Amino acid sequence: GGPIDLQAVLTARESLRTFLDDALKRYPIDNKKLSVLGFSQGGVMGYSLALGEPERFAGLACLSSWLPKDILTVLPDVPATEQLPVLVQHGSRDELVDVGRARQSVETLRDVKAPVTYREYDMGHEINAQSLTGLSNWLQEKVLSPIMLSS
Repeated sequence: GGPIDLQAVLTARESLRTFLDDALKRYPIDNKKLSVLGFSQGGVMGYSLALGEPERFAGLACLSSWLPKDILTVLPDVPATEQLPVLVQHGSRDELVDVGRARQSVETLRDVKAPVTYREYDMGHEINAQSLTGLSNWLQEKVLSPIMLSS
């Protein structure tokens, strides 16, 4: 619940960007289907990565996490996010990250015009079978199935 270490987040974000660049060069990955998924603190990293470069990703899923508003202040003018589908899942009984933080994250995402899907489950700080099924269905609908138009 304390303040986030923005410098640590930005440093980790750059490491993730480098890792992704290397992986895209090395492996046959369809970069039009590249998505970010993060759980808990990994979701914070997912937000920082995908909201900083929404054009690079086909989707963002953040599970049992939160979007610290401070992150938006250090991203480069948070580019247009209208084309970045976002899934937020959270447990109504989450004992580590209060569900109110997820709900606030959804409002923040709406403020930056991200098409967000919010799902709340009767669970704690975890991923259960129901949320995993929801994630799988969302990925199929929003990331794997859509026809990607080339520019």
